[in-house]
Amino acid sequence: MIECQRLKRNGIGIELQEDVAKNSKHLINQEQNNGTITDIYVGDSSDFDYSKLLEKYNSKGVQFILYHPPYWDIIKFSENEKDLSNTKSLDEFLNKLEKVIIDSTKILEKGRYCAIVIGDMYKDSQVIPLGFYCMQLFMKNKLKLKAILVKNFNETKGKQNQQALWRYRALANNLYLFKHEYIFIFRK
Repeated sequence: MIECQRLKRNGIGIELQEDVAKNSKHLINQEQNNGTITDIYVGDSSDFDYSKLLEKYNSKGVQFILYHPPYWDIIKFSENEKDLSNTKSLDEFLNKLEKVIIDSTKILEKGRYCAIVIGDMYKDSQVIPLGFYCMQLFMKNKLKLKAILVKNFNETKGKQNQQALWRYRALANNLYLFKHEYIFIFRK
């Protein structure tokens, strides 16, 4: 949402947790507003009334959707049963994410883009290619894969000077240390 303001683009966010939405609004409000709409709604993306949202803004569709879901159950973000980080199985996670994709891309204008930021995970002594499973969901739902970007954690501001900590956590928990996540870009 901050990038929307900086780029002078309207943006609407949907967040499940009220405290996260409140904190996000606070951070957004610290940015200079260039006359753009940057609203955050508290709600569940899997049963959100997107048509009502479009109606409120007198719009027929959106031009870009960005998804950044939890990486299944790596980190529990809340106790809310609707939170994707609380799904009991990989299949349940993928089924719930697919519902979000189906519902939200209905308002994506034809020829426009969406993207998901997602990483893989390590569980039960094996790599779970979560990113590629998610990529397949978008393609299954008639979105065309246009690009795969690999974001290196070592080069992100949020992970600077934390390599030793991440390495320690991985070794202490018998985990594989991932140093990347994917950004898959699709066109409707």
